[in-house]
Amino acid sequence: MSFKKQILAIAAVGALSAATAVPAMALENEFHGMYRAFGFMSNAYNGTSAITLAPGAHTNAFAEQRARIQYIAKANDNLKLITHFELDSRFGGASYGTSGKYAGSGDAGQLDADSVSLETKNVFLDFNEPFSGTNFKVGVQPWADAYGSTFALFDGAGIQVSRKFGAFTPTFGWFRVNDTSLNGGSAFGGQSAGVVGKKTTDIVVVDGKFAVNKDLTVGASYYGVYNDAFTGTTFDSATASAAVNFRELHMIGANASAKFGPAAVNVFGAYQVGEQTPGRNISAFGAGATGKVKVGPGNANLAFLYLSGDKDATTGDNEQSGWQSLSANTTYFAPANMWLMIRSPQSINSSEGLGGNFLNKGGRGFMGFFGGYEYAAGKFFANANAGAGFVPNPGKTGGVEQDDYLGTEANIQIGYKVYDSLSVSLIGAYLFLGDAVNSPTDAKRLSGTGASNFTAYADDPYLTAVQFNYVF
Repeated sequence: MSFKKQILAIAAVGALSAATAVPAMALENEFHGMYRAFGFMSNAYNGTSAITLAPGAHTNAFAEQRARIQYIAKANDNLKLITHFELDSRFGGASYGTSGKYAGSGDAGQLDADSVSLETKNVFLDFNEPFSGTNFKVGVQPWADAYGSTFALFDGAGIQVSRKFGAFTPTFGWFRVNDTSLNGGSAFGGQSAGVVGKKTTDIVVVDGKFAVNKDLTVGASYYGVYNDAFTGTTFDSATASAAVNFRELHMIGANASAKFGPAAVNVFGAYQVGEQTPGRNISAFGAGATGKVKVGPGNANLAFLYLSGDKDATTGDNEQSGWQSLSANTTYFAPANMWLMIRSPQSINSSEGLGGNFLNKGGRGFMGFFGGYEYAAGKFFANANAGAGFVPNPGKTGGVEQDDYLGTEANIQIGYKVYDSLSVSLIGAYLFLGDAVNSPTDAKRLSGTGASNFTAYADDPYLTAVQFNYVF
């Protein structure tokens, strides 16, 4: 290249750099995220959405990782674009089966690592309207209910509007989480493709919080789910993870958070009405409480959860009294601090609970009692937890009463902070199964959604793991 061309090339690069730098200099560019890796040995975890239950279950040995990258383009304190992406892989790669986290295609854990595995979690605009200070969030964003996430915690496309009026903060939201309007053919019940916006699943949120004082906040909410993605008695979904298995749901509830000296307590309760399928109405309720109290050098954690069930969990009667979660993939109860009975808030790709992630087991509901203790000293930390699970409304099979005891889990985690943002920990968990899960008498075991793999003489599930966790 001649000297003249070199000068022109340098000038062009300089001009482009200056042009692209102008908007960048007007922004604050923030990067956050996390990296988490697990090495598992377990007769229960295998990378699917339900833990393995079988007599003589073999030990699975595998490793997996997740990275999340968040970029925030902040123009000022009142305007920012938030993006959040996720990359998952299993060591050695994975491509098997038609269900579960790794089904259908390979991931970057395979030889030479080439794979498309970037997932979108959030892309939304967060801004305050300049005249009234009303906050708007527009786009694909996170949302969680005020009831321990027992109804839903998800990322979805929608709009949320909120504003503070002294001690009172109302929030209004609308999400569209499913649209199959243009889907047709045999896979969708033979229906013809229609008009966009006709076959949708929409969620309406009305929520209010009132700070009575610095130690007490009370709240109330209404959630409405309108599921028009409906053909006969089945529901269409653009993807299986978006399936919402009821036609219409209205949920009202109240909640409170309070501090009493060294203790922090949360309580909540909610009631659901609606229509599961034509002619079958929903009437269900749930309640729970969580607490954390300073005890000695650490904290004691307590939690209780009750979700109503239905003695006749089939579609044979006109009422469904079992608690309705939005979907299996979007229901949690993190305060339980379990690994096997209920999926752990620390889990990544292998995010699994007993009988699947629906908390309502076999349509019979769920009742759980949980307790634990956490401790930290310098760079060392540890926690130990135990929990027992039951179904409050066992039914009958062939005249035989089903058992109501799911089991009791005990787990422990011991860790060390290598740096302030990097920790390494060892985890162990064991679930003593009850007769509702592994009774040799078929009629005594639960079945159906949330209990589909309950098996006679199944071995007690266990897991051991090493976890690396980096947050930035």
